[in-house]
Amino acid sequence: MDLAGPGSLHWRHAGDNRVLLLLVRVGLLQLMHPGLGAGVRDHSDFFGEPWERIIRSVPQIQGVTFDWPDAETTARQITSYHVDIKGVDEQGRRYHALDPETYFWAHLTIFDTMVRSIELFDHRLSDAEKAQLYAETMAGYRLYGVSDRVAPEDWAGYERYLDRMCREVLEVTPVARGLLDFVDRPPERFPLLPAPIYRLFKRPFGKFLWWVNRGTLHPAILDRIGASWTARDERLLRIFAKIVHVVWPLVPYRLRYSPRSRAAMKRVAVAR
Repeated sequence: MDLAGPGSLHWRHAGDNRVLLLLVRVGLLQLMHPGLGAGVRDHSDFFGEPWERIIRSVPQIQGVTFDWPDAETTARQITSYHVDIKGVDEQGRRYHALDPETYFWAHLTIFDTMVRSIELFDHRLSDAEKAQLYAETMAGYRLYGVSDRVAPEDWAGYERYLDRMCREVLEVTPVARGLLDFVDRPPERFPLLPAPIYRLFKRPFGKFLWWVNRGTLHPAILDRIGASWTARDERLLRIFAKIVHVVWPLVPYRLRYSPRSRAAMKRVAVAR
């Protein structure tokens, strides 16, 4: 599979800002991985600046799609940031950010969340689209230069891998517990909003955002974190998703797509 570029499904969906509604999901799935959680604990100020960490990371990760055809340079730069992230977790287990299973899980959480966003807010994926999306994400993953030996071969394998990780590997690490605590005690600031506005809305918006994300989690994860999801919740989430789907085309283009994706689309259009 060639690198995903103009005309690919990633080019269409990876810059869609609706996925931002599910970023809490990405964070939780990553922080529940023992190696990832320990790395964040030891090598970042996650509790001091959680929003800033996400805002810095998202554009670069999107660059692995939208910096086409030079995305490998972006991917290798991201990999270089993780060379020295290693140590020992709370249970004495050694970790390294570039361990293939750890690095692939970080990649997979982003891919899987994009997939959930598409199916929740846009449309139900066909089998052909699923196969294409997985082939494209693997082409992108290989740009990082990290072994893909743990990666499943196809979509069906990806679903089995995801199920196994959620049931058998992920755990409530200290940093994952810290993320869950943000539901009741949100961070004191959000760099994209003026402080008075953020203080006014942070608690109700945080609870609503967590509810939306909770509805996309694997049942084993819900059980592990002690969260519930009822049939009523599911109905309300589907109603909310339908509203987003209907309203989204009315939102200005510059708000619907990320800056990295808009810049890429403009660059390609000019070249043509």
